[in-house]
Amino acid sequence: PAAALRWNRQFALLAEAIVAGRAGRADEAAASFGEALLAAAPYATARHLCLRLGGEAALRDGWGDPVAWLRAAEEHFHAADVVPVSSACRALLRQAGAVVNQRRTGAEDLPRELRAAGVTVREYEVLRLLVERLGNREIASRLHLSPRTVEKHVASLIAKTGQANRIVLGEFAGEFVS
Repeated sequence: PAAALRWNRQFALLAEAIVAGRAGRADEAAASFGEALLAAAPYATARHLCLRLGGEAALRDGWGDPVAWLRAAEEHFHAADVVPVSSACRALLRQAGAVVNQRRTGAEDLPRELRAAGVTVREYEVLRLLVERLGNREIASRLHLSPRTVEKHVASLIAKTGQANRIVLGEFAGEFVS
């Protein structure tokens, strides 16, 4: 029968996991979900689709490890440039209260220390201009932002890097700007 085929089996097991989760049988749901992932192993996209769909159900019904599943699915669909599914994973992660990393171009250029402190790509752009001792209006003009937005980025950078003030932050920035 078609349901016994590996391709179909992964989705049948996923459905069993979701039904068990909704019924409050968390252990049974987790076991069926694990089997679904094993059946989906040869099919990367289908496996990650199981993670995304199972993650949503597990988040809603309180079983399994939905945050880890949604992170893995988001990573896969982002890399595959499947924006709607990646965005859905990100929305569910936010709903779960999980930190969602930005996916802006240039994130790979952020120094590791700053990335670990939670500095965003845009904040790093502001930080690089602070080395030149520019005012908020000058930075805003260069980055096409409002001076108030630059002010907020500077305040955020001071908090995230633990620097005392803007002058010290500018000196600190010199260590990271080439």
